[in-house]
Amino acid sequence: MNPLPFPTLFDEWVVIALFCIASYSNYNSSVFPFSPVGQSVLKDVTKVRRLKQSGESFLQDGSCINVAPHLHKCRECRMERYRKYREQEPDDDDPNVACRFFHFRRLAFTRKGILRVEGFLSPQQSDAMAMGLWLPSPSVQEGLDLDTSKYILANVGDQFCQLVMSEKEAMMMVEPHQKVAWKRAVRGVREMCDVCETTLFNIHWVCRKCGFGVCLDCYRQRRNQADEGPDDEVFSWLKCVKGQRHEPQSLMPTQIIPGTALYNIGDMVHSARGKWGIKANCPCTSRHHRPLVRHSAPNGISQVLHQPLFFNVKPRSIFYIFTIHGNSTALHWLADLATQKAKVEDTKGEGQENIISFTSSSYLNPNLFSTILSKCIVHILHTSPMGALDCMSNPSSLSQGDKMKGSLPNFLDHIIASVVETKKAEGRRTGEGGSELGGVGRRDGVMGLSVLDPHTSHSWLCDGRLLCLQDPSNTNNWKIFRECWKQGQPVLVSGIHKRLKGCLWRPEAFSEEFGDQDVDLVNCRNCAIISDVKVRDFWDGFQIISKRLKGSDGQPMVLKLKDWPPGEDFRDMMPTRFDDLMENLPLPEYTKRDGRLNLASRLPNFFVRPDLGPKMYNAYGLIETEDRSVGTTNLHLDVSDAVNVMVYVGIPEGEGEHVKEVMSTIEEGDVDEMTKRRVYEAKEKPGALWHIYAAKDAEKIRELLRKVGEEQGQENPPDHDPIHDQSWYLDGVLRRRLYEEYGVQGWAIVQFLGDAVFIPAGAPHQVHNLYSCIKVAEDFVSPEHVKHCFRLTQEFRHLSTTHSNHEDKLQVKNIIYHAVKDAVGTLRAHEPKLARS
Repeated sequence: MNPLPFPTLFDEWVVIALFCIASYSNYNSSVFPFSPVGQSVLKDVTKVRRLKQSGESFLQDGSCINVAPHLHKCRECRMERYRKYREQEPDDDDPNVACRFFHFRRLAFTRKGILRVEGFLSPQQSDAMAMGLWLPSPSVQEGLDLDTSKYILANVGDQFCQLVMSEKEAMMMVEPHQKVAWKRAVRGVREMCDVCETTLFNIHWVCRKCGFGVCLDCYRQRRNQADEGPDDEVFSWLKCVKGQRHEPQSLMPTQIIPGTALYNIGDMVHSARGKWGIKANCPCTSRHHRPLVRHSAPNGISQVLHQPLFFNVKPRSIFYIFTIHGNSTALHWLADLATQKAKVEDTKGEGQENIISFTSSSYLNPNLFSTILSKCIVHILHTSPMGALDCMSNPSSLSQGDKMKGSLPNFLDHIIASVVETKKAEGRRTGEGGSELGGVGRRDGVMGLSVLDPHTSHSWLCDGRLLCLQDPSNTNNWKIFRECWKQGQPVLVSGIHKRLKGCLWRPEAFSEEFGDQDVDLVNCRNCAIISDVKVRDFWDGFQIISKRLKGSDGQPMVLKLKDWPPGEDFRDMMPTRFDDLMENLPLPEYTKRDGRLNLASRLPNFFVRPDLGPKMYNAYGLIETEDRSVGTTNLHLDVSDAVNVMVYVGIPEGEGEHVKEVMSTIEEGDVDEMTKRRVYEAKEKPGALWHIYAAKDAEKIRELLRKVGEEQGQENPPDHDPIHDQSWYLDGVLRRRLYEEYGVQGWAIVQFLGDAVFIPAGAPHQVHNLYSCIKVAEDFVSPEHVKHCFRLTQEFRHLSTTHSNHEDKLQVKNIIYHAVKDAVGTLRAHEPKLARS
């Protein structure tokens, strides 16, 4: 057997790693010592003597206080020195060093034996260990299969290319005389911009004296606005040593990703897309084969020029075609074909090429076409307008000539003509291209999804606009979920409470286990904070109104627990409940911490993991009539996707009149008839009323709230945002104005006991508790919505530094990078299969 050629045996990232190892081994160990913390080279007398004799430089391998107390100290070490927030220095074996110059600044001894700063690491001085963190493994990545890798690259690849282009633009800002430094990523340390608190991804600028660092956006803004005042509140720059100002031109360009790893991954992305036929819409100049796409046809069918319409289409997947766009159905698809065929025939005399043909073997073989038509007819029987069904059920409506012909295409002509006429009537009612609120056109678009997996138990709420999955344990739920999710729609999953251990989630259990803890409560009616209260006081009044804390007016308050359990303590404080929840979350492909479609799972443990929950939301119900304009959680949006599970609903004891109030709130909450049936007929326990809006409508909602704020005499500071501030609840009046003035309609959802609400990233939403509720939420990052995460990170930068959403805790750029890196690695590992096929 002939040996395989070298490039096949050793992929390019392996070659890079081998090169780095070889290069690294050529350096004297004293020049680049990577000893564990506490094993500083300065503590070895022999090495110190040799370093003084040779004058060789070495890396700072400890904090400024321990290693270089007489040199400029970084910001962290200066604060450590003056603040004394720790009683003693970190242990010698502590792998997490907060010092900004750790393994970054190079030191050397002068001829007189005095320690001085020699410079900083450069990108070319990276080692194999550092490169291994940023380059894909040559083997298949754990938790990733071939299809998932292709799907991730198809949905996230464009965002990654934007990252690469942004980094290239940043390098163009580096002056010719400046050298770029390399700051090695430190385990357990999240590098952040000192100005806007965004996570530093790669290129940034650093002060050589104190380690002050700014991101690309802040650096560009300050450099372009040299006359900006030093006291700017939003983007104020911290002072250097002795109160000196940091000037952009004095900062050192620095990268975190070693060598050219970022650009190598970028090349791999484009290569993998080409080899595997993965769609790409990135603006990278390195893409050579970009297909030309025709404009969408009236019903959403688009074709790639010079390519067959149904190239490699399999019969079992044909109905994917019907759901490419929201309003496409089997019938509309056939109508499109007929319309385009007619247009082609009309223009044949002008030399136009016949692009689409019903019977052309170059596009569709007869057997496949017959299969498509038969499936279309079955689908039409269930989803078509009455006019089309009349043609089938009433053959007498056909002309004698048509009866004699009796051919299937002629029979379909009547069906297509019927739907065209119906669509014309719809157009006259709603305007060209429009659809009535909750009308037939919208329902047609989602009902076609049922064909994807007829065995998935589900229904449609919100007049056919909201998918409700009814079996949370069905392993095929993700197939139909994905089709709605990628369109930015929320999704409901019911019946989860039947799988949970109910005794764990009762208010009495929380009161008994944690009753003595001190907590803060929030009065939902006026947002006032009640501090230093025992958590037992909250739980005891959860279902017994007479035991609730009373306000200054002597009336029981409607309270919610503020940040309990605090921070990331849920898992440690409630391990049994944590396991119960995580084992039963629906759509585990997305929601589990190691889910294959949860991009956050691709972030290596080397980095600080983002806090994605779980988080508890515990609050009483807003039952009174005057409470209908008050929110338990006001309108806001989140930077990541989330699933919110209703684990317990507490109905106040002996308060029959409250049932009528709750029913009235539901009736006035814009909910649909199917939801009302869950209350009246199925006798399910309603817990909370949600209003969720599409991410694309966020700016229109802002415009309305700013307008209303101005009408009420409120100010609109530039560093605040009416949605991010969570200061508004859209009551019936505002929701009506939003629809009438801006054409924005959301989803009105009643969350019952056991319901899980999936909220897309960037989707504005608000919650009004009908009864006392215990909800638990888990965040995740899906491939479909990563673009919103990316955009929102930029939005949050411009909020006030005191704003709760100001800090970038998600690290979306790092998540995108490592998700793409792992996907590319998996695809490259499968390339031998591609060659054999």
